[in-house]
Amino acid sequence: MKVLTMPAVPYFLGLLLFLALAGLVGCGDNGEEGQFSAGQDTTSVVTTTISDPPTCKGPGGIGDSTFEHVWVTVTRVLAHLSSNADSGGGGWVTLVDLSDDPKQIDLLDTNDAECILAVLGSTTGLPSGKYQQIRMHLLSNHPGQGEATPTPNACEHAEGGGFNCAELSGGDLKTLLLSSQDRNGIKIPPGQLAGGSIDLEAGKSADINIEFNACRSLVLQGNGKVRLKPTLRAGEVSLADAISGRVVVNGTVDALPGPASIVVFAEQTDGGGVDRVVLEKFADPLRGSFILCPLPEGSYDIVVAAIDARGVTYNATITFGVPTGTDLGNIPLEPETGENTSPGTIEGRVTSRNTSGAVETDVSLSALQRSAPESGSEVPVTIPVFGDSTYNIHTEAGTGCPEETACAGYVLEVPASNPLVGTFSGSGTTYSGPAPGSIFYGINARAFNGGEPNCSPSSVSTYDSEGAGALEVNPGATAIAETLAFTGCTEVQSDP
Repeated sequence: MKVLTMPAVPYFLGLLLFLALAGLVGCGDNGEEGQFSAGQDTTSVVTTTISDPPTCKGPGGIGDSTFEHVWVTVTRVLAHLSSNADSGGGGWVTLVDLSDDPKQIDLLDTNDAECILAVLGSTTGLPSGKYQQIRMHLLSNHPGQGEATPTPNACEHAEGGGFNCAELSGGDLKTLLLSSQDRNGIKIPPGQLAGGSIDLEAGKSADINIEFNACRSLVLQGNGKVRLKPTLRAGEVSLADAISGRVVVNGTVDALPGPASIVVFAEQTDGGGVDRVVLEKFADPLRGSFILCPLPEGSYDIVVAAIDARGVTYNATITFGVPTGTDLGNIPLEPETGENTSPGTIEGRVTSRNTSGAVETDVSLSALQRSAPESGSEVPVTIPVFGDSTYNIHTEAGTGCPEETACAGYVLEVPASNPLVGTFSGSGTTYSGPAPGSIFYGINARAFNGGEPNCSPSSVSTYDSEGAGALEVNPGATAIAETLAFTGCTEVQSDP
């Protein structure tokens, strides 16, 4: 496993402005000047960047298939004041226009000590206001005549060709199947914007980061093809808003026996009351240090779990209510004890259909434990998974599926004891637990069509809001979860 170094957080805003002035600045209008109201105040420089945590990069990456590279080719980034604006309608303003020189980016070409993967570009003179939708457009794998393409093209020899592709750890180079990301762009709606919108103020500069998370956006289908089902997040950022810390063995100041696989989540509660991952990274495998950046300003729940070099599982530690700009210091992890120190395994199946019969769909899975901050109510918290966990799956009709459904199985390797829990305090966080007795999980599944929720309901769980129906998990053992069934699903469309 690659050893990561953890330099001090760099001061990058000046660098971004320098890059902008060095040739990236361009006031793209996308033909929409008429949408600006007369006399409307405009911004100074708005710089757009992209970041991506490589948690599925081999060796040591998480997922049933680890990747060496994931290339996407970006052509434009647009923004709109309306959350309901259609991709083909008016009112869009251009944050970045790379149509004449598309930018091909390896989303895994970074390490967990870095905050920014690439600067996409800058622009000036955007109308001020609260932008509630962003769309990132990718170059089609089959561009039209006269469309600019990147040179060189890392996907030239991919199976199927094109300009968006992934290299698996075994060396296979696969074209990424797109849905409508080339035609309509990857939509980032208010629910995936920090604070619900991007607030651009008159006369002021802003730095907007788009968190891609390729590892959560790739689905390896049963036919060996790789589908891109991105769910992007974006927000105004400053590296001063990072959260850092160091993971240690509980009761000591010692790092975990390394190289360890230490997964760190920053989470916030969504509209359904579930703590969802906003940013995930690996900690340094030898020292345990980490930095979560870039993070939009706010408060986050930090969740950590690990497996050390001996194969010993370290159960989750949850720190509630951590504000950005915080160095958490030492975060304790409790090792699994007893005869078996392996993770527990949860196996289950997902089905999808509509009133006419089987419908294929992409599904994202999360393992949830219920926990509560000090003086607070319980919430389902997303817990890191390990090894060959299949947290992204694609349902397909075939032998073994219930009648008139598409289906797929999944496997999640999870910590198999109760977590340590603390609520952040500036004077020092105190952790309690782990609670004795059995550990219980709920499994949540979300269905997507090209990154957009496409089933009704679009999210289903094995337990309800009160925790009824939770599944008991034990170290080294396999627990079978009830089937998660989606109905009312629309078809997934892809490039030919």
